[in-house]
Formats: sequence, structure tokens, C-alpha cells
Amino acid sequence: MGMWEGAKENSESKEFSGVVRLYKKMLSEEQMGFFDVSDFEHIVDHYIDKNQLTNALQACEIAISQHPISTVVKIKKAQVLLGQLKIDKAIQLLNVLAEIENANPDVMFMLGNCYNFQGDQEKAYSYYRKAEKFTYDDKDELLYNIGVSYIQNSDFSRAIYFLEKAFGENPLNDSVLYDLAYCYDKLGEDVKSIDFYNKYLDIDPFAESAWYNLGIIYTRREEFDLAIEAYDFALAIDENYASALFNKANTLSTAERYKEALDCYMDYLRFDRISSDAHIYIAECYFQLEDYPKSYQFYKEAIRLDSRNPDGWYGAGIVLMIEENLTESLVFLKKAIKLDDKCADFWNAFGKVNSALNHYEEALVAFKRSIELEDKNVDFWTSFSDFYYNYAQIDMAIHTLMDAEILIPENAQILYKLSGYLSEKGDDKVAKIYLNRALIINYSMHTDLYLDFPSLKSKRWIKKLIDQFTPDNKS
Repeated sequence: MGMWEGAKENSESKEFSGVVRLYKKMLSEEQMGFFDVSDFEHIVDHYIDKNQLTNALQACEIAISQHPISTVVKIKKAQVLLGQLKIDKAIQLLNVLAEIENANPDVMFMLGNCYNFQGDQEKAYSYYRKAEKFTYDDKDELLYNIGVSYIQNSDFSRAIYFLEKAFGENPLNDSVLYDLAYCYDKLGEDVKSIDFYNKYLDIDPFAESAWYNLGIIYTRREEFDLAIEAYDFALAIDENYASALFNKANTLSTAERYKEALDCYMDYLRFDRISSDAHIYIAECYFQLEDYPKSYQFYKEAIRLDSRNPDGWYGAGIVLMIEENLTESLVFLKKAIKLDDKCADFWNAFGKVNSALNHYEEALVAFKRSIELEDKNVDFWTSFSDFYYNYAQIDMAIHTLMDAEILIPENAQILYKLSGYLSEKGDDKVAKIYLNRALIINYSMHTDLYLDFPSLKSKRWIKKLIDQFTPDNKS
């Protein structure tokens, strides 16, 4: 049991509640009464539990005046000073105590905490190891508390070192299991994190936060069925676990189960009816289900709830673009860009709409801006090249994709499109080189070539080259 947990248990003990009342009465009446060391321990713990550290420190000073040679009350004072982040004063007191009690694990542990807080890792580690060496009972709790100290510093690797030792001492310490799972999660070691969460759940299957954390890890690993199952367990334990419901909806949406995601998002609205983001996610689900009127309705509601959220304006603009209401789409996209001019998606869509409206200069600026912001996005480059192609500037379309090919080498989408442009220009010799490379990288994408350039179906050399790469013809 850690010192701070001990404080709570002591302060709640019925046996000592009378002692605390007596002490408070003594203070209020300004009469000095005598208390033994164990009484003072519980009085200090009472104030620590209530986070009344000034009162706790006062009790320590009175205790020291009554018991000047007691190391126990001085250790309590050091604990309070550490809680108040008076690190230098705590170190000063603990160093004095260490000379008297150089094998006291509490003193060594607190010195470790002081130096850990100051960032002196070498000294902290040295004192923690001494605390471990001199602890004989409940060693797993000490090791656990050392691990927690490192977690508070976001030093998860060192925390794991001590938590693993605590696990070795007591494999059934549920606090150790939970924090090990948490640390491995933070370090991106999903398999180990999942293992420890499952060990923890074997002991406490009704811990909804553990199920919730598992759901997050499984979603990250794209193991969507397991993620949804984990969120369902969390919700079975607590049906009002709003974060679990929201994450379940997000996972269902990522797994392209849009109808189920919609139900979850709608259910989530009972917790947060004015969430702009939730309305945007609902709108996205309707968009994916091609229910554009409903999608537009929810994007508009998201804008009403938070007009500073650019995603609402962008989403509504995309729906209007799909429905070919281009002039109005432009208004919404312009507003999205005004709110966030660093989003490449916004600029790319703005370019497409301007291009469709024959606003050449505005489209050109928008497409250039999108690839400045995200120069490794293939779709932005192909949109830019299509813009030139649609304006009968095939040389510029080719030049654009040549630039893209330098930044994103060996990309089949770019190579197929380049071969199409080159062939349409009449440069079949170079087009053949690019088509051959594209077929080697991704044969199945060759159908896109005919979708983008239907006129190429009449070119026999293209059909012949593609046929050479069909699975039946490959040796």
C-alpha cells in the first residue's frame, strides 16, 4: 500500500475519528493537548486525504514539538512538503533523516521522488533502488509506487522497468497490471498492452475503463470487431459511458458500417446535443450512404451549433459540389478556408469547384496551395494535372505529374495517368515505358486508364501490353 493510499485509509478509520475531533477542538480553543505519535500520524493523514496540506504541515510541526526525536513524524512532514512541491525543503529534511535511518525505505523512496521531480534521473534511480533493497514486506507496492512516480513524469520506459518487477513480486496486483497496460499502450506496444489489460480484466471484469482502453487499442490496430466488442462491454457495465459510445460510433464508421454508426451517434446526442463534431460525423455517415439531403441537413446544424468549426462548412460545400450546386458550394468552401487556411483538402475542393465554374486563376491558385501544404498526396497532384488537362494544357498536365513522380516515386496511379497523357499527346514510346512500370507495380489498377482516357481503348499496343501482364499470360 502506498503512503498516500495509506493516508486515506487511516483518516477514515472510526477508531481515530475521535482523535481528529479532539485535535480540531484543541486548535479552536487554543489549548495544547498531548497526542501520541500514532495519533499524529492519523491526524496528518486526515488532512492529506482532504488535500489540506497547510493544515497537515501545521499538525506535523505540533507533533515534532511534542515528539522531537520521533523520525516517524519527521517522515510525515517530508511527505507533506513533497506534496506541496517544496522540493528543496523536503530534500533538506530527508537528508537529515537519511543520516539517522539510512535503511528506511520510506526516506529513500521520497528522496527518489524529489530527485525524479527535479529531473536528476541518476540520483532518483539510485534512491529508488535503495528503497527497493530495504523493503521486505509488500515490495510490489513500493515498486508500483516507484512506477507511478515515473508515469507522472511521462517516463514510461522507466515506469515499466519497476512495474514489471512489481508484477514479478505479485502477478495479481491489479493496480500494477492496469498501469503496465497503460504504459505499454503509451509506448505503442499494443500486444503487451492488450495482454496486461486482459490479465487485469481476469481479476476485475467489471472495470469499464479497461474495456474502453482496449477498444482504443483494437481500433488503432484496425481490429474493428474486437474494438466494438470491447466498447460494448464497457457500455454493458455503464450504459451512460458517453466516451465509449462515441468511440464505438467512430469505430463503426471507420469500419464502413455507417448505418450502425449512425445509430450510435444519434444515441450519443442524448449526452451532448450541442456537439458540433457529433453532427458532422452523423452528416459524414449520411454522405457515405449517399443520402445527401440528410447529410447537408446535419452539416448545416453543425454550423449552427458552432460557426467556427471549418469541417461543417467544408462538408456542406462538398455535398453541394456533388449535387452540382457549384456557386453555393464555393461560398461554403471559402468560409472553411477562411477558418482554416492550412487544410489541403479545403484548397483541393476549392480548386475543383472553381475549375468547374471556369474560374481559371482561382482554381490554379487553389491547386498549387493544396500541394504546397501536402506534397505527398497523390490525389492532389492528379486533381491538379486533370485541371490542366481539362483546359487543354496537356503539356502542363504532364509536367505536373513529372514533378509528382519525383516526390512520390513508383506510384501506380501517377504512372498510369502519365502514360495516358503521353499517349493522348502522341508520345507512345515514352507512354509505353510508364505504362509498363505501372503494370509491374499494380496490374489491377489498369482499368482506371480506360476510365480516365476512353479513347485509348482503340490503341492496340496498349491492349497488347496489358494482356502480357494478365495472370494467365504471366509465366
